[in-house]
Amino acid sequence: MAAKLKVLVVGLGNMGMSHALAYTRIPDFQVVGVCERHIAKRELPEALKGATKFDNFDKALAETKPDVVSINTLPDTHARFAMKAMEAGAHVFVEKPLADTIENAEKAVATAHKTGKKLVVGYI
Repeated sequence: MAAKLKVLVVGLGNMGMSHALAYTRIPDFQVVGVCERHIAKRELPEALKGATKFDNFDKALAETKPDVVSINTLPDTHARFAMKAMEAGAHVFVEKPLADTIENAEKAVATAHKTGKKLVVGYI
């Protein structure tokens, strides 16, 4: 059996928590970290109790070394976090919008091409 893909979930608002819990129900994934600015105050549901809590994205990325990063933060961080994640070797799922400007969106897409990592934008 192949190892589970390690997932870092960034942003735990309505969509972020929904995505985090969804990953816990997929057998091939393991949520290894959750990150948000005020994580110390966050009570995690039982399914996420094994995930390490972080209040700093760069530290979370460096320490968890994820295969996948789920970005559910404020839009002005989306492209920057996505690029850092792909450059660190992770595939990325990012909530819409991909970026706050066309230029930043183009940079994120270019980073996906350069790194060969998947970049998926969530849209309901």
